[in-house]
Amino acid sequence: MSSSSRPLGESDRGRPSRGDPGETSETLDVAILRSWVDEGRALIGFDPRNSPERIARRLGVGPATVRRRLKMWRSQGFLMGFDVLPNPGLLGGRLAARHLEFGTSIAQEKAVRPLSLIDGIVQIEPARTTLLAVYFVESSSQSERRLKQFQGIEGVREVGPEWLFEFPSCSRRMSRADWRLVLALRKRPEAKLAELAAEIGQSLRTTSRRYDSLLDEGAIIFDPVWDWSRFFRTLAVLSATVDRPELRERTIRDIRAMHPESIPSWGLRLADPKSESVSLYLIVTAPASSELDLLAARVAHLPDVSQVRLWYGHSTLLVPSWLTERIESALKTAGAAGKASK
Repeated sequence: MSSSSRPLGESDRGRPSRGDPGETSETLDVAILRSWVDEGRALIGFDPRNSPERIARRLGVGPATVRRRLKMWRSQGFLMGFDVLPNPGLLGGRLAARHLEFGTSIAQEKAVRPLSLIDGIVQIEPARTTLLAVYFVESSSQSERRLKQFQGIEGVREVGPEWLFEFPSCSRRMSRADWRLVLALRKRPEAKLAELAAEIGQSLRTTSRRYDSLLDEGAIIFDPVWDWSRFFRTLAVLSATVDRPELRERTIRDIRAMHPESIPSWGLRLADPKSESVSLYLIVTAPASSELDLLAARVAHLPDVSQVRLWYGHSTLLVPSWLTERIESALKTAGAAGKASK
């Protein structure tokens, strides 16, 4: 634990505040991370309106304490920024992922460059001798082409099955102004709304309303970019596949009973339409990796659970060019449709 980390509820003066640390074993950093993920939300990703003040009220600490911890996350390189993604349904496709297994870490490192040049790739997440490729896919035939491209990368030993991210449906009819705001956010995810309004040539009030509606309707997703190795404790993602969707919540409760410092994150389901399997993802943390290894072994013995994996990830590598080009194309299409309707 870093010297600058404080237990949950400990004030700057060293006295316990509301939320006594005896009531929960979480440290303040873990509590902030849990509040940031905001497991009560139905949408994937992070709500950028989740301010330090709001987090502080939930945790019973001062806003200055939360702001200081978030600033420390930045300075230590744990929180590297954000990737802003449109809901893939708005572009006529889905967001998918596959694990690529390599024999050595050197082979894995060499594969990053050729993988990033494949159309549709939006993120690459390295972990030891594995890469997680996150990509956009529009059809089953395109999915097969992606698979062959992945298998053709030098050093790949095995390519895992295709998993689809579970996004809520979004029926918003995106206007040219919507897409312009999405592009501006992709370039500067943390810009002030006044700066974004000036960039896209709209009033602050109009831009603020549009920004809120895009978030509330699930049209855009703010995905935090972490460097897991920079957290003050061992941090990993635990994934577990369950046989049927109705077992999902029960399994999450069972895992959290074993390990209270588990934070439910996004979920995936197998792209195979014949399979009902879903994959749960939980952020887990402990003082040492041995504790998380033991947790994974215990989870593997839960009923109806299979394919348990601990993902000791490094920093996410963003591949922005392909998706940005697709959004620019959607913007042009929206502009042409607008002219045609006049």
